[in-house]
Order: sequence, then C-alpha cells, then structure tokens
Amino acid sequence: MKKIKSNNGFTLIELVIALAMLAFIMTAVSALMGSSVLNFRKDKANISIQNSAQSTYDKLSDVIMQAKKITIYGYIGPEIDFDGIDDEADVTGTYDDFYFVSDADSKKTYEDAGKTNVKLFEEVDPAQKIYVTSIIIDIAVPIESISDVTGSYDEHTTEFDVLDAINGGTVHVTRMSADGETPVIYDTPDTLRCTFEFNGKNMYYGRKYAFQAGKNDELTIQDDEHLFTNVFKSVNSDAGPISGCVVTVDSTNGAIGLELHFFDKSMKYNTLGMVKIRNSKVLENN
Repeated sequence: MKKIKSNNGFTLIELVIALAMLAFIMTAVSALMGSSVLNFRKDKANISIQNSAQSTYDKLSDVIMQAKKITIYGYIGPEIDFDGIDDEADVTGTYDDFYFVSDADSKKTYEDAGKTNVKLFEEVDPAQKIYVTSIIIDIAVPIESISDVTGSYDEHTTEFDVLDAINGGTVHVTRMSADGETPVIYDTPDTLRCTFEFNGKNMYYGRKYAFQAGKNDELTIQDDEHLFTNVFKSVNSDAGPISGCVVTVDSTNGAIGLELHFFDKSMKYNTLGMVKIRNSKVLENN
C-alpha cells in the first residue's frame, strides 16, 4: 500500500493573501506614522509662533509701559482685516504716512524738518488704527552714585566709553578730560531709547543710550539693533509693505492698544491688548 506524504507548506494563494494583508498593515502603519509626524511638525510650528508672538508682545508692552516719551511713525488708511486675507496679499486704497507725537514742541521740530504729516496723540481718534512702521520710546534709567562706578578706562580711547554698561539697570559714562589723561565720569539722569522697526515680516529692536552730561552736552553712547522676530504677517499696499503691527492711541486714559498679527508655516496667531502707561502724561500735550 502506497503511503501519502503530508504537505505542511503554504499554497500560492495563501502566500498572496498573507502578502496582501502585510502590505495593508504596513500602509496603515505608515499612514499613521506620517500623520503623527505631520501633527508633531504642526504643533511644533504652532508653539514656535506662539512663543515668538508672546515674546514680541511682552517686549513691546513692557517698554511702552515704562515710557517717558513715545513717537510713532505709521500709516493711516482703509482698515485691513489681517485675519480675513492671506499673508502678503495686496490691499487696495491709499495709505498716508504720519508721525504721531505727544507735544507741540516735538510736532514743530518735525515740521521744521519738512515733515508735513505730523499729528498730536490727542488729535487721534482712539478707534483709529495706525499701521506701524516704527515706534521710538524713551525710558528714564536711574544711575547710581559715582562711588559705585567700577571698571577700567582705556587711555587710548578717544570716544565716549561705558563702564559697566548694564549692571542691574545702571549705566555709567566716562570720557577723557581736556588734558587727555583723566577720565571724566558723568553721574546724571540718562535716557534709554528703544526703537522698534517693522519691515514686512521683520521686527528689529534697537537700543541707544543718550546722556545729558552737563552744559547741555548730549552724549550718545551705545547703539545696537538686531532682528527680534521674522514671523509678522505682512500685506502689500500702495505705500509698500505693511507689517501686522497695529496700534490705537487713547491719550485721555494714557493707554496704547496693541494688535499684533503673526504668520508662519501656514499658522496664524494674533495677540491683542491695551497697555496702560505708568506715566499718564506721556500721550498728552504738555
């Protein structure tokens, strides 16, 4: 009698079915992993733009809050709906540039320099949106006594020099005397001038220390500027690129409204708020 051998292997059909099922599972896993990676990247981009937006808002609001003088240069024109239009979209209408200042003397200074569009803050409707190109803010920085000055003086330095330029908010200034040998130290109230420049997506933050060193002699000591953020939403107008920094001015209540619009990797983010200036007279014509 012939013995039948058992066959425990796979048939061709079983192998095809197994491969098809494996391909289906791998496709599902790959799609899941791809979706997870995409969501991770979106979350990372969203967190990045939120951090940048919050940092920018905090810096602007903190400096504005401490201001003893503010000058704003920007555009007035048809209202722009930054939420309702794409980044770098074209907007219609005419946008006129203005300098906004607090007092009549500053207004006259700009007008004497040939600037025709100069407004006092008190002339601006609190609901009027200003599309900002630059903000210049002066802050009073306290200086300590001469006995607190430390550091060395380079006898070969002929320009003004700073000793312990930033030391707990203290700035000390020195320069060579007329004899060229003895450093003269000024211990007078000083001003820190902060500038915020908006150019399309970019915001540049600069600082300049200016000192009144006796006998009406103004010293400019340090001037630095750097790119603070590059994720502002920007649109194109007849006047050129308009950045997503918008302010309103309420001179009666000594407050400035901040409306900041950001855009990065298809992510939109806005920050809104009203900043109350500690010195309530900053926006008034004294």
